[in-house]
Amino acid sequence: MSAAADRHSPLFDRPDTSDLRIVLIGKNGSENRRVGNTILGRAAFDSEAPYYLRQSSDRISGEVEEKIITVFNPHLLQPNFPQGMITDGVRECVSLSAPGPHVFVLVLQHSNFNENDRHRVEYVLNLFSYQAMKHTIVLTTDDEPRGSTFASKNNSILGLLKECGGGHLKFNTISTGWRFEMFRRTKEILKKECKEFLICDVYEDEGDGTSVDEDLSRSGGSVRGDKKEKKNSDLKENTKIGCDGGVTTTGKAKLNIVLCGNDSTLKNSVSKIFRGKTNEPQEEMSKACQKREGTIHGRQISVIELPALTRLSEEEVMREIFHCLSLCDPGVHLFILVTPVTPLTNEERAEMAKVKEIFYSQEHFMVLFITDLTVDKSVSDFVESTESQSVVSLYGSWYFVMGLQDQKNTEKILKILDVINSMKTEPYSLQTYIRAPEQRVRHELEKKLRVRDNEIKEEKIKTLESVKLNLVVCGSKRELRSFISNLILNQSERRSELSSECVRRDVELHGRLISLVELPALFNTQLSEEEVMRQTHRCVSLCHPGVHVFIIIIPDAPLNNEDKAEIEEIQRIFSSRINKHIMILIKQNSEHQTEKLNEETQSVIQSFGGRHHFIDLNTQVSVLMEKLEKMVEENNGVCFSTETLVEAQMEKLLTF
Repeated sequence: MSAAADRHSPLFDRPDTSDLRIVLIGKNGSENRRVGNTILGRAAFDSEAPYYLRQSSDRISGEVEEKIITVFNPHLLQPNFPQGMITDGVRECVSLSAPGPHVFVLVLQHSNFNENDRHRVEYVLNLFSYQAMKHTIVLTTDDEPRGSTFASKNNSILGLLKECGGGHLKFNTISTGWRFEMFRRTKEILKKECKEFLICDVYEDEGDGTSVDEDLSRSGGSVRGDKKEKKNSDLKENTKIGCDGGVTTTGKAKLNIVLCGNDSTLKNSVSKIFRGKTNEPQEEMSKACQKREGTIHGRQISVIELPALTRLSEEEVMREIFHCLSLCDPGVHLFILVTPVTPLTNEERAEMAKVKEIFYSQEHFMVLFITDLTVDKSVSDFVESTESQSVVSLYGSWYFVMGLQDQKNTEKILKILDVINSMKTEPYSLQTYIRAPEQRVRHELEKKLRVRDNEIKEEKIKTLESVKLNLVVCGSKRELRSFISNLILNQSERRSELSSECVRRDVELHGRLISLVELPALFNTQLSEEEVMRQTHRCVSLCHPGVHVFIIIIPDAPLNNEDKAEIEEIQRIFSSRINKHIMILIKQNSEHQTEKLNEETQSVIQSFGGRHHFIDLNTQVSVLMEKLEKMVEENNGVCFSTETLVEAQMEKLLTF
């Protein structure tokens, strides 16, 4: 097998800790995002994204300390979530983190974690794998109560720490030494468990639509434990895992392998290689299953050659499928689709489609590409081509390449047997086959529902976009800009740092999408003229197709020189074209409310078209929004666009 093919085959991919996949699990969404952002060293998880744009599991990658880190933030610990939503969320996370996560980071708070939360954590981790707890690191984001004694400590967190091996990390936004320690512990966990990453279990839905809390209360917090312990016990009895990730084959039960495909000659050749009988004469093509047994390195295997199904009648297909499965007790450990390293013929494509339709399983299949001689670069390039990989995707993601004249075929067969030993799925039995049509219908229905859900989501977004209101908040005082922004968006102040960069935030309000941009102060700042122009262009371009309303916020007091200069700067840059898009908001103190304006403030308001509105902490946002929408109607929906800004600046240049 070529190095290139070996590198891209998920079966034998051996990533190291320079490529880490980290799954965050915690009940506090904002804390999860804070931890994820700190791990990645940037504001990657956007807490401001509208709910209709969020996925159930966020995945973001970045380079951190010469490592490619992928952080997954599934929303799995919300109270009263139906079990079906949890299992679907785990499935999605497993799919996104393929071939498997390296470590789970439990993001916990001493002040908000109880025994029910602990059971919920154990439940979710069990859904990933019965070994997930061994790949878990506890990270607390708040301080323990001061002066707390051992008796008053959070016993629920202490219990989790014991299950995870003891000890935990303390989150800190200023010093990220905990991040380095997390990387180090992850490496230790993988070394101790003798694994390159965690292989997640494949499971069936066990939910009936009840909530996880109800399920846990009935089960006493023990979810699938007996089944997992038995499975783990069986695994230990039947397998022996070495620290290099390999699996020995001594003392194992017989393996059942079924060879599928259109080319009977290739299947017979592969059967002989698997059984170590390369000198056997070539068998004639048959319309019946051919079972042959052999031993390779002390491991007994049965190889069944399934005839090409497209050459049989429907009655013969049914008979041979039942015959094939009855020859495999307790079931088929692996179906191998044998295909030559040549462009597919129509007959070969039809056979592949038939096999997929009948067995309908991706967990039990592997594609084996066969070349007559040995594997060279041309063979590897063909296998990695789009056409070949599309074949692989039909049956999951597992594939291998083999040359009939390769002297190292025995070693490759051993690798395949090791992979079979490490598979988490039950053998494919007659009962599995009987359930296949039901599974196919169910998955097709789920696919259609996902498509429909996406269409509904897109239609909603389009509807909201069609009535979107783009606002830009201006003014010399940052605290006033933040006040009105948070008032409109119905959000609390979170940003403490001073920013000279335009920021856009989105929210759905009364069935309308609001996009709000804060324009930093343009006058008396450290910004150069070039940077001022860049920010003004940026603020308008963030509001596609343009700005509906510019909001200038001023205090209910005589304007100082800074306020006057900022207003003059706004009009200088945007020109008088901005006037019909201006709304002046006057911030009042609750105890000194009045409708009377001083002459200077009245003059400013009149210069911008006369529109103004008083606001305070008790202001009804709905009343303000009605005024803004009325402005848009009066302007016939015309926006102040980037084209308008460019034209205004060109006119200014021509006057000189």
